[in-house]
Amino acid sequence: FETTKPIPTTEQLANRISQNPDIARWTVEMAQRRAAIKLEKSGRIPDLSIGGGMKHLNEIDDVGFIFGLSFPLPLFDRNQGAIREAEYNLAKVFEERKSAEVAVRTALAAAYGALSAATTTVTALKDEVLPGAQSAFDAVTEGYRIGKFDFLEMLDTQRTLFDVRGSYINALAEYHKAVADVERLIGEPLN
Repeated sequence: FETTKPIPTTEQLANRISQNPDIARWTVEMAQRRAAIKLEKSGRIPDLSIGGGMKHLNEIDDVGFIFGLSFPLPLFDRNQGAIREAEYNLAKVFEERKSAEVAVRTALAAAYGALSAATTTVTALKDEVLPGAQSAFDAVTEGYRIGKFDFLEMLDTQRTLFDVRGSYINALAEYHKAVADVERLIGEPLN
């Protein structure tokens, strides 16, 4: 719980943002829209229909073979509306992806700010405040033993030490929450 790691720079995190599920899903969506365009373009070429069979002619008591070929002429319907709609849907997906990327980058900037602040707080409490409070408590405890300080002064420094430890634990919790937020946004661990 007390282990903290150095945080990467904003640029390093921004380069890893493509792993975010909110952005990565648009790759599949774009592939589906491109496939829809291909499908609609294939619809403008008419299908060739071939048929055949046997027919019995009663008048002359004979059997004939029938063969048919059907090919619609696309004079008026070249499926342009459906093709245009599929192309607009692809353009819409590109814009939605950009929008999602902006939203994730904004959230990442906020999460990075929280992570940076939490890291600074944890480091300051661990390296400066906590050792100072501990040494003050040790000095007052020793002074109380030899009669230099009264009991209330010792309890006051002990309360201060406990408050600083509580603040340190809260700062560690905020640090780990911020790490989890950043890792969620980049889609992978910070390591």
